[in-house]
Amino acid sequence: MPNWKNILFSATIAANCLLCFLFIFYDRLTVPSLLQVVGRAHPLFLHFPIVLFALFIIWIWIVPKKHFHSTELFDDIGKWLLLSTAFTAAITALMGVFLSKEPAYNQDSLQWHKWSGAFISLLSFLWYIFNDQVNRTKISLAAASIVSTMVVIIAGHQGASITHGDNFLLAPVYHDQPRKKVSFDEAVVFTDMVKPILDTKCTSCHNTKKAKGELVMETQQLLLRGGKDGALWDTTDVNMSLLLQRVHLPEEEKKHMPPAGKPQLNEQELTILYNWIKHGANFKIKVTDLEPTDTLRLIAGNIFRNSAEEETYDFAGASEKTIQQLNTNYRAVYPLAKESPAVAADFFGTSFFKPNQLKDLLEIKTQLVSLNLDKMPVTDNDLQTIGQFTNLRKLNLSFSKITSNGLSALDKLNHLKNLSITNTPIKKEDIEKLATLKELHHIYVWNTGISVADANGIRKKYPFLDLETGMRTDTMYLKINPPMVLNDAAVVVDTPIRLRLKHFVPGTIIRYTLDGTEPDSINSSIYNDKTFIDKAAVVKARAFKNGWHGSDSVEYRFYKATYKADTVVMLKPADSNFRGNGGRTLNDFVKGNESFGDGKWLGFRKNNLECLMVFPKPIRPKTITISSLVNVGALVFPPKDIRIFGGMDRRNLKLLYHLTPPQDTLPSSNYLIPYDLTITTPFIKFIKVIVEPIGKLPKQFLPEKKEKPVGEKKDKAAASKKDKVAQPFNDHGWFFIDEIFVN
Repeated sequence: MPNWKNILFSATIAANCLLCFLFIFYDRLTVPSLLQVVGRAHPLFLHFPIVLFALFIIWIWIVPKKHFHSTELFDDIGKWLLLSTAFTAAITALMGVFLSKEPAYNQDSLQWHKWSGAFISLLSFLWYIFNDQVNRTKISLAAASIVSTMVVIIAGHQGASITHGDNFLLAPVYHDQPRKKVSFDEAVVFTDMVKPILDTKCTSCHNTKKAKGELVMETQQLLLRGGKDGALWDTTDVNMSLLLQRVHLPEEEKKHMPPAGKPQLNEQELTILYNWIKHGANFKIKVTDLEPTDTLRLIAGNIFRNSAEEETYDFAGASEKTIQQLNTNYRAVYPLAKESPAVAADFFGTSFFKPNQLKDLLEIKTQLVSLNLDKMPVTDNDLQTIGQFTNLRKLNLSFSKITSNGLSALDKLNHLKNLSITNTPIKKEDIEKLATLKELHHIYVWNTGISVADANGIRKKYPFLDLETGMRTDTMYLKINPPMVLNDAAVVVDTPIRLRLKHFVPGTIIRYTLDGTEPDSINSSIYNDKTFIDKAAVVKARAFKNGWHGSDSVEYRFYKATYKADTVVMLKPADSNFRGNGGRTLNDFVKGNESFGDGKWLGFRKNNLECLMVFPKPIRPKTITISSLVNVGALVFPPKDIRIFGGMDRRNLKLLYHLTPPQDTLPSSNYLIPYDLTITTPFIKFIKVIVEPIGKLPKQFLPEKKEKPVGEKKDKAAASKKDKVAQPFNDHGWFFIDEIFVN
């Protein structure tokens, strides 16, 4: 019968010897694919030595020895636990070494975790060897237990920090400096809205310790540098931004970020990222620099407290019953913040407003600090009532019927900080009178009787006053947003399909073209729901409305498929990672999108695309469309060469078309591109398509190579040979195809 203890002991010696060997030659270590799989089991296997070590500590310190009739049995169980700990710790450490060689990890950041893990393995094994000596005194046993426990905690803490972000293990009991409270007026969009999202949802995988995809998101400079797939955003085409593509992928997709199982971004966070990039990914712009109707500014209003909300008030709060009674269908009265005595009131429904509704609020005139009367028909007489709310900090009278004659009623509002009187007939002299209110610092005066020269004069005379003049609507126009295309993504036309466009702004006219030209406001067709598409078309549409600049155009492509082959034979295989459904992928009339990992694309890098299409009966096509994709960041480029052959005999096919696609006219970083090839041919039954990928890429498109540390020996010949063996096509571009349409 085998002596299992001796076998396990020998295996532990071998594992530790191998561990020491790997540490000595760590810098020269190259991990093959099979051992990479073993290394990735490290996070799973590491629980075994931790649990076994915990059981061993409990056994020697807590389990009563006197309950065992045989001391030898008690000691033998303890030795088995310790030997098992040493063996599993050695295996775990070996797995960790294999995993640490993956490029996602920063080697400098791994040092503590790597060495502490190896130390646990050696320490537990030495403890087993010298177990009798350690057990002679309580002091030596306690010292070994404390040292081992501390090393396990340190290794676990470092590993958790690498995997989940800094201080993951001790975060619940370790109290960082509280985050500085930021007011609405001080908030910076990136620092106070975008970066907190990245810190909580992204940097646990993209930090200096664990740079997945060679991407680190801890600083502005590193964000701008991007990762191995290129830049994170494209401000010229926000929808093509790599960051947004990844977060919007289905959660089950491998490239979805954050990975499945980790906290996901909510709708507000997605909106913040989208609009920040749309604004040009500006790292310095403040919330108050944005237009009042800007989405980011509206969100910021819910995130950041205004200065009025940060105040400590010296008055008692109103009763909950009183506040409830003051709430109606057209007036909302509510506490400004939890456990705050301050109250805010908002009015709704212009046609339902009555002066008595304002007078009702005199019951809480001490507690009322914010009053919103935007678009209410407030008159000068109503200002007499408002003047009694002496604790007001914020007052909105925009689009009201007030005049200069009634503003004197606001003279007693000594705590007023923020006043909005946009779209009223207020003049320069009225602002100068209001400037006597010592705490008033923000006045919004868009579309009033105040000229640009008047505003500049007020700013010079009262430098403490922030006068927001906004944009004059009598001289400037806003651009209306583009229309929406409601058709399913990437439609393939086999029967006439109704074009479905929509705009949510009433009175908007949508004009469109079907030939890819830019629509104008005069000659282009006006959209209605009777527009049908019965052929291949590039639809471009724009929205127009009086008083607005025309929108940007939205582009949408319809693909036509007249003939369908019985079989598509792949003469050369696609790359193993992008094989889709083989030849069926090119003939299923299912279009892929810009996410080429969705299984709807075939990818070619090493081989040419070579396929043979077999039709059930002779056809006479006029065009053949090769539906492809360009993604510069992922090294997907237009092909080098396209050739189309055809004929009635598969062994005697003639060249029908030859195209060398241009490579120097890439309009953006990620887009779908079809190659429409017009052919003239008699009846044919076989079509052979050969597409050659771009091959070796120009230097400007290749990923940057990391420089070796100064002093490290460089064996250029060996390194070059190694690179060619390991990654012979690493500097070659891809070609992707999802459909071949024959018309």
